[in-house]
Amino acid sequence: MGLLDTYLSDRERSLLQKRRSKIGGAFFLLFAIVIVLSYIINDQLSEENTVLMTQDDIKKLKIYLGIFSSFILGYLGWILFRLIKPTYITYLDLITDLLAIKNNIHNTDRPLSSRENTLLRFRELNFAVNNAVLYATITDENRIAYISKKFEEYLGHKEDLTFRKFEEVLTYKHNQHHRIRKILNSAKGELVNKELRLTNHQGEVIWMEMSIINMDNIRNSKRRLIVCHDITQRKVAGLEIQKANRNKFVAEVQSQKDLSQQIMTAQEDERKRIAKDIHDGIGQMLTALRFNIDSIDLSDQQRAEQSLDALKEVFGQLIKDVRTVTFNLAPPELSDHGVTSAIKKLALMVGNFTGQNVIFDNTTGFDKRLKKNVEVNIYRIVQEALNNALKYANSDHILIAISHTESYLKIKIEDHGTGFDPNASSDSFKGTGNGLRFMKERMGFIGGKLRISSEKNKGTTIHIAVPLNSPEDTKKN
Repeated sequence: MGLLDTYLSDRERSLLQKRRSKIGGAFFLLFAIVIVLSYIINDQLSEENTVLMTQDDIKKLKIYLGIFSSFILGYLGWILFRLIKPTYITYLDLITDLLAIKNNIHNTDRPLSSRENTLLRFRELNFAVNNAVLYATITDENRIAYISKKFEEYLGHKEDLTFRKFEEVLTYKHNQHHRIRKILNSAKGELVNKELRLTNHQGEVIWMEMSIINMDNIRNSKRRLIVCHDITQRKVAGLEIQKANRNKFVAEVQSQKDLSQQIMTAQEDERKRIAKDIHDGIGQMLTALRFNIDSIDLSDQQRAEQSLDALKEVFGQLIKDVRTVTFNLAPPELSDHGVTSAIKKLALMVGNFTGQNVIFDNTTGFDKRLKKNVEVNIYRIVQEALNNALKYANSDHILIAISHTESYLKIKIEDHGTGFDPNASSDSFKGTGNGLRFMKERMGFIGGKLRISSEKNKGTTIHIAVPLNSPEDTKKN
């Protein structure tokens, strides 16, 4: 075997040397037991003892000694089998591999040095794989015929693992033993890939990707090649991503619930505001109108004419208030003439009602119509931004500027008032947090972008950009 040993790695030679030492020790122990048994038998069957013993005693003694000898020899034979079989398997694998190499490189046209180089490269490849790959070959009984050095180090075993059950080497848990056996026994194809979650002998949870390669078609062998990869980090990262996604989903659901509640609250506040406007404005004027009608005395023509003039003023203000409420609910300009005309009318009416200097500037003469929902959302965003500026900015003027390119409609609402910090943790400025949030939500619905630039005591500018590059989203007046 000395010639074959030259083709083995240092680790394989070390293992074989240990096995040879164990085999020599077992033979020595067997030889010592045979000598001791021979001495005992000779002593018991000496003339002095045989005179005192009956034939039945001698027969029983022989039976006991035979049973004891058979047990000792059988046990020693089993030990020898456990020690010799792995060595035999190692040499058999090596001889088979060398014969295969010989068949591939046996060519009289090639020089001897070339064949030696091939064997050298084979040894180098074997060394590299042995120290870099988690692999093992197992028998049809799932016992390890060979296991790489890298695999042994990965599993944390220091003893020789040859001929041990593969599943028992991977984990100490019996339920996982059963699962691994089931996978190995059901792997009938040439290549089978499985992912396993195991607990190793150190108590650590590991994830392993196991590839099972049946070698029946390679050299009429019943063995299987097992190649493993540690995928623990990948699995842990995947589980963390799933957890993060789950938490994100829960947060989004909660955010939607909060948003829905805020929308309901805003709708209820809007209803209250409309009811208040109708009650305080239109309702009072209708009451005054009734009193004026009741106070008309047709017998006094001069006073009747004065009452009719007062009625005309009340009717005029009533019509004005009705138009204001109607415009706030659903401006006719928006559906009739588009978002540009509606924003221009909004700026004019707000300026007239509040006395604030609201400037409208259509820089590029934008006059295109957009989808209804796009126009409504743009109008409501501008309306909300204008209301916030009127309530909180304390600016001497407010500018609404519209411009466009081939791809985008751009709107700017600018004031030079008190300003605020848009990056504040509260995400609000004197109660405008929900308003800003609704503006962002509306802009998200139509695929646009909203950017807020503000600084305390230097004013606020809100930039809106809505895409126009989709043909079905735009149309000419």
